Amino acid sequence: MAQLEYGDYYKFVASAGIALLVAAVLLPWLFLREPFDLAIEGSKIALLTPDAQNVLRERQHLIAAIITLIPFASVGLGLAGLAVTGFGLFRWHERQSIRDRGEDLGVQKLTKELEQMSPEEVKAKAQIEIESTEEAPQVVANGESSAPVNRLLAVEAAVVQRFSECLGPSLKVMYNQRLGDVEYDAIIRLKPNRRVILEIKYIQRGFRHGWLTESINNLAAKTTLYSNTFSRNATGVLLIVLAAGAQPLTRRVTDFSQQLRTSQPARFSNLRIHAIDEAVISTISCNQLKAILD
Repeated sequence: MAQLEYGDYYKFVASAGIALLVAAVLLPWLFLREPFDLAIEGSKIALLTPDAQNVLRERQHLIAAIITLIPFASVGLGLAGLAVTGFGLFRWHERQSIRDRGEDLGVQKLTKELEQMSPEEVKAKAQIEIESTEEAPQVVANGESSAPVNRLLAVEAAVVQRFSECLGPSLKVMYNQRLGDVEYDAIIRLKPNRRVILEIKYIQRGFRHGWLTESINNLAAKTTLYSNTFSRNATGVLLIVLAAGAQPLTRRVTDFSQQLRTSQPARFSNLRIHAIDEAVISTISCNQLKAILD
């Protein structure tokens, strides 16, 4: 047997109380607006059969008695409506408060599962990112090439720092987070119930269309995972930073993004793609940055 959901039950009780209050107002209005044959002239009544005259008189007597009782009935309905509504709202508030506390505790538990990545994990992520791009520096035989990794990390840090400066302390920016096995460059809290999943890509000389498509698909999956896990509205933003000398790629990125948006409109309903030059990271206006997140 299904268990009774008391939150919905008390919501129904409150609704029933409101219905009684409405009835207390409508009842006098409905009776007073109807003539109920009280305006029939005596001469017309005399033309009726005796039985019809008796029925009409009895009806008029009954209506007159009911009208005298309407004020009492209206007051009774009003008091009953107030009592039922107050009881329903009070108990509904109690149940809703318990439910809200439970949801808050659930969110706090999930928030603890969103962990800060270690420096080693951050470097490993950057190395994989470098190796996946076209014409990326090759990895040396005895380990990773630290210069490209450090440059990528510096670009990501500069972008996040600029967002933090523009958004202010009230809008939290979380950097290099991990949810299970999924890694996030940055998560920006714009509103209590809205998050932006910011994915930062750094291009020095070129990129493959397949790489950009894969990046978009990965961002869509990360955004969906975050939204489902924390029950928050999440928007994915793929921010492509172009190194010096790679500015001509801006048009290429824009055109390819438009092609994807046209061919996959459903996929881009909550995804955005933007490209900026590395040289303007520290000087880009806050309005431009906020427009990227919208």
